[in-house]
Amino acid sequence: MDADELRAAVEAQADARVRGDWATSASYMTPQAVLQLGALKLPPGRARKFRILDITSDDADGSADVRYEGSWTYVLRTRWQLIDGFWKATGSELVADSLRAPLWRRLIGRTTPPQEAVAPRRDLS
Repeated sequence: MDADELRAAVEAQADARVRGDWATSASYMTPQAVLQLGALKLPPGRARKFRILDITSDDADGSADVRYEGSWTYVLRTRWQLIDGFWKATGSELVADSLRAPLWRRLIGRTTPPQEAVAPRRDLS
């Protein structure tokens, strides 16, 4: 498997994420990676576009940095592994200091990262 196949998988997953097609996006991930991504404090709102910043790979392992832009801009670093002939994301992390407010928020001084602005969830049971 070559780097072109990894790039195609990264691009297909990012495109599905931008379109809001979570089922297709998750199909490129292991179950553990889906859970890990759900636990990340990603900014609210939908990404409207993406750009692949970097892809590195060897025979069966790789990583990709993808910048998502929309309500907020952020970079997700995803680890990939060749599993049963298919590239699957095995984990993701929000790249430190990549979260950036859009221009209009910076102009009016509302640049608080979303995870700090949202009140913690309470158990209502």
